[in-house]
Amino acid sequence: MKKLYIETSVWNQLEHTDRPDWRETAYKFIETIKAGYYKPYISTVVIDEIAATEDDDRRKKLFVHVNIVQPSILEFDEDAVVLTEKYMAANLIKSDSSRIYNDCSHVAIATVNDIRHIISFNCKHLVNDRRIDGFNAINFQNDYDNIIDINTPEKFILI
Repeated sequence: MKKLYIETSVWNQLEHTDRPDWRETAYKFIETIKAGYYKPYISTVVIDEIAATEDDDRRKKLFVHVNIVQPSILEFDEDAVVLTEKYMAANLIKSDSSRIYNDCSHVAIATVNDIRHIISFNCKHLVNDRRIDGFNAINFQNDYDNIIDINTPEKFILI
């Protein structure tokens, strides 16, 4: 069964109202996951990002979505920290946002856990061919031969 790492932006879209098209896509994607077509994964970073949601009601709803799907939870372990630092040092994502570290950590966690597919709505920092090539180049330089692919959920909707 294909393993998918579901980055925080996908969960967030389930409760956003500013992009109804993305919200609908996120719901269809989650329905595909619940139907058992893929093995879902998240990380402690995803949990921490959801936990930092300021709106209590929204935060609770996001955790309900996660609990319904019951993804396997991966740790942000030492190998992932080291790889994240290498992505950061390479300046793959040029931004002053404090979230860049977490964006890089999602890729590192998936990489060290041999998960090829990262699902994200973060088109600015992650779903970007140039950045994906950069992540893969650093992965190869550090003996990770798993080619990562970062896509929006549309590619994986089967129902």
